[in-house]
Amino acid sequence: MSLAQNLVEVEVLDMSPSWLAGGLAANFARVQILVTFYEGDPCLWLDAIEREEMPTDDGDQSFLETMHQRMSTDSALIDDLRRIVGEFASRFGSPAY
Repeated sequence: MSLAQNLVEVEVLDMSPSWLAGGLAANFARVQILVTFYEGDPCLWLDAIEREEMPTDDGDQSFLETMHQRMSTDSALIDDLRRIVGEFASRFGSPAY
């Protein structure tokens, strides 16, 4: 039996949002920026991007739009994120906390 006979053809579909491509660390950094500099308001950050006041990464806008949508359906989300960032900062240090 040859190796070619054991191959199975597959199609891979990327079903994840593009902002996940940056990985967990990139998203955590975005959460820290959102909470620390934009008071947890994704619209403030989006406005800064549109006015070109803030350098942006390719995934920032998608991330912020997703956060805005999630916050509209989960009122506790931003408080949870603030708590998580605050706990992280208290253990590892941060100028904002």
